[in-house]
Amino acid sequence: MRFSTHDPKRLGEKYVNEPELWIQTENMVREVIKSSGINYVEVPNEAAFYGPKIDVQVWSAIGREFTIATNQVDFAVPKRFGLVYRDRDNTDKTPLCIHRAPLGTHERFIGFLIEHYAGNFPLWLAPEQVRVLTIGDDPPLVDYAQSIVAELRANMVRASGDFGTDPIKAKIANAEQAKVHTMLVIGPRDMQASNVSVRLHGKGNVGAKPRAEVMAEIMAAIKERRP
Repeated sequence: MRFSTHDPKRLGEKYVNEPELWIQTENMVREVIKSSGINYVEVPNEAAFYGPKIDVQVWSAIGREFTIATNQVDFAVPKRFGLVYRDRDNTDKTPLCIHRAPLGTHERFIGFLIEHYAGNFPLWLAPEQVRVLTIGDDPPLVDYAQSIVAELRANMVRASGDFGTDPIKAKIANAEQAKVHTMLVIGPRDMQASNVSVRLHGKGNVGAKPRAEVMAEIMAAIKERRP
């Protein structure tokens, strides 16, 4: 955590000229951080112009430091908008406002995730979690594969199918390039035995397994958010 405070010498210039409120709010924030037991650094002259703030700092996979979330105390804007509330002593008071952005910008947060995983997301996070690939495009085989895709989607799994006439090596290569986490390869023997052949991105073939077993394993891995 990075706790940013004001510079008393710059009141009325960089910061709102409310010296008592600065002291009050900075003491409040400082005590909250200390009582929480969270490690923090205090950085002077880095507050927002309207009040102190706490930033959550992270380092990306390549070592760059970013602010991923922020909580800011604002005692200037409520006064400018004429905001008041009735206090317990039956008098009108100006509230403090808290600017809270737990994820920062969503685009930045997604950027961190992409950089951290280098696009190789775990199953529960992958944009395309499962792709079903058929060896050929025979109608019975495609029907069987489509039923698997439908079952996965009915259980909120992000699944797609590749049922075209391309060779199976090309279909696998396309899925690998797209970094699809799990590939289910379906051939005539798989269909007859109610099996699927499982491939994992970057790991290759892990063998043929009963359809029901594979479905249950996928659901469990997503639910438990396995790495």
